[in-house]
Amino acid sequence: MSDIPPVDIKNLSKLDLPFRNLVLTGFVGVGKSTIGRHLVRRIGIEYMDVDEEIELRETLSIAKLRELYGDSRLRSLEHEFCRQASLMRRAVIIVPGAALLDTRNYDVLTDSGIIVCLTCELGEALRRLHLASDQHYRDVTIRRRQLSRMRREREIVDDPRILQLDTTHLTIEEECDLLIQLWLTGTPESPLFRYGPPERIKPRQRQPVGLSSRPLASPVVKGKQPLK
Repeated sequence: MSDIPPVDIKNLSKLDLPFRNLVLTGFVGVGKSTIGRHLVRRIGIEYMDVDEEIELRETLSIAKLRELYGDSRLRSLEHEFCRQASLMRRAVIIVPGAALLDTRNYDVLTDSGIIVCLTCELGEALRRLHLASDQHYRDVTIRRRQLSRMRREREIVDDPRILQLDTTHLTIEEECDLLIQLWLTGTPESPLFRYGPPERIKPRQRQPVGLSSRPLASPVVKGKQPLK
């Protein structure tokens, strides 16, 4: 057994953490930034949100940046800030799901930390988006952009390399406790963690009813007896 005493995750300091980062990713609306900021207030660690850094430097929203300069410019900026984030230690890094589909970003962030993709059911993600920005969400154009971005970033859920945490029925405190425990041990101990997409739900096959349940009669050919 290890001689290192267990750490109380409720009274944790930055120095109790291992010398690596916690990288949170996922599609828009899942609550990455909310959880990241809560961890900062709780532990006093450093924090970096790749999307926020891009918007601050370019003085443009992500949607406007993509509209004016295309995806290639956005991918280049994401890689630049992912490289900067990989130089940090004991920090929470927030990365959009689409950025980790780029192998370059995945490699540099994996070398310096543990990556967790936060997921939730689609209805819960839409509810969180609505609560986070009620007035903006009423705008049809903004809502369409958010949904389009969600479709792009949901591709990260299908990546079998990335550990995922289903947050649908978790409170912020419960999410933070599970993430801190993972950060400390490097081992996912909750059944809410998984690798790759969730198992597809297959509908039960139903027995045909009504007229469709009757067996079809064999065709009768003129001059021949019907088949039995």
